[in-house]
Amino acid sequence: MFLVTPTVGEEVVFVRRASGLVRELEWYDVMIWALACPAASGMTYYAVKMLGDPTAYGGNEVLAFFLAGLMWLPLIVSFAMIASSFPRSSSLYVFVSRVIHPIVGYIPFWYWIVGGGAAMVSGFILYIGVKALAGAWTVAGVMMNNPSLISASYVLTNPWYQFGIALILIAVLWAINYFGTRAIKWTLRIITIIPLAITVIVLAGLAVVGLNAGLRNWDAIFGAGTAQAIMNAAFKGGNWYGTQVEPLKALPMWSGTYGMLLWTLWAWTGFEAVTFVGSEVKNPTKNYIKGYTGGFIAIMILYLANAFLVPYACNYKFMAAYSYLQMDYPGVLSKIMHGLPTPDPSVPLMASVAFMNAAFAIIIGIAYFLWYLNTAMVCWVGGVRGFFSLAFDRLAPEKLAEVSPRWAAPTWANHITAIIAFLGAVFTLGDSMGSAMAAGVVSFMDFSCLFFVWPVGLALMMIPWWRPELFKRMTFQSKAACFIAGILTFAVGWYFMIFTTYTDIPVMLTNIIVGIIGLLIFIWMSARNRARGIEVEKIYSQIPPA
Repeated sequence: MFLVTPTVGEEVVFVRRASGLVRELEWYDVMIWALACPAASGMTYYAVKMLGDPTAYGGNEVLAFFLAGLMWLPLIVSFAMIASSFPRSSSLYVFVSRVIHPIVGYIPFWYWIVGGGAAMVSGFILYIGVKALAGAWTVAGVMMNNPSLISASYVLTNPWYQFGIALILIAVLWAINYFGTRAIKWTLRIITIIPLAITVIVLAGLAVVGLNAGLRNWDAIFGAGTAQAIMNAAFKGGNWYGTQVEPLKALPMWSGTYGMLLWTLWAWTGFEAVTFVGSEVKNPTKNYIKGYTGGFIAIMILYLANAFLVPYACNYKFMAAYSYLQMDYPGVLSKIMHGLPTPDPSVPLMASVAFMNAAFAIIIGIAYFLWYLNTAMVCWVGGVRGFFSLAFDRLAPEKLAEVSPRWAAPTWANHITAIIAFLGAVFTLGDSMGSAMAAGVVSFMDFSCLFFVWPVGLALMMIPWWRPELFKRMTFQSKAACFIAGILTFAVGWYFMIFTTYTDIPVMLTNIIVGIIGLLIFIWMSARNRARGIEVEKIYSQIPPA
């Protein structure tokens, strides 16, 4: 049923002579994937929620997104250089492990594949993604006085219902991945183009409705005086319904913008996931460059337009007040809102209020939810290809390198990704229920998502002198370009690693346990390969077949 493994002693020491994957993706697919993965949190969540963060309120949101994009630019250049030069499954892992050392490639990408870059974060994203529906549907339900929609909003903010929806979506993504790259390609095209079109319409509409439209409409939807009460509670503080509220105070612009930067940097994560399908991109030398360039420009335009137009139409101070109360004083906000659902602060919620159109609010909710679904799909594919590439190099059980000849899709790697995605949803549920250990696992995703960046920068700096034979295969054979992109990527990656090295006991325990499991697998597979007469050094002296 599956492709044949070569016998020991043959020149090729990988699991087989060819990956078994097929080249299906065009340059615009690379652009779509690069657009889909970062877009969810930045355009639906962070643009509103971060305003209520006391360490960010007062900052310039447009500037924060722009500066975060500039910090990510050298990383994106590095990803494009590497993926176009070494178009393989898990291109970045292949590159680092061949240029520096297998263990330096293995450990950071093991964390990425298992945790915050791929498998576990897929379950997390599918769990929280339904919140994008809750805000818009709350507005629609109240406007239409529709008990069913209002009930649906309560359901969508209930942790157990969110968990149940996440499990259904995990099964859906597992099935789509089972049918291979062609199914994934067409699904992603559809579920990215639809929300992109709606998002552009929403942004254009926010420009048309005018200054503070959302603030003016809030009382018409949720009751007279509600908006002012929310701002009074947030900015004046005091005793509200038996709860002492600490006033939210604006920081100086630059201090607030730096606080926002810590949010907006996360909004750009996800570009790396596209490098994991290098074996499945047609003409990768050109298509990665074109796709990444288009993706970066599109994301920058969308983020800056979103960061300007949403506060313009919905009022910066009001969004900050709502977000602050929802995060820190949800009981007070619920009383002010007369017991109606108080969904997480989000663009779908605010935009729906600004437009005051119930039917359009329902559409907005669905469209912005699709941003989460397409993000989860790209992360999922990265996890599958990550496990596949480790197994192909014989550093994970070889079963994970099996590919269905009918669908040209990894099989067991898809199953393992589904199991870990399920665990991601379980821990996210536990976090929402107040479990400290579950919260630690969720926080671990921050570290594991970005730990890989500095080794990529280090390898790119070193390749012209450390592995000159591989440097000759680079798309851009410029030592200066490799060094400049590499050192900037290394610096940003080191910042990420320091910033996400949380000292909470549950987070540290999770980091240690996941790392030990990865090391034990590495040592076990290395010993097993030696016992079978397979030279590990020989594997890493070669680029795996496409």
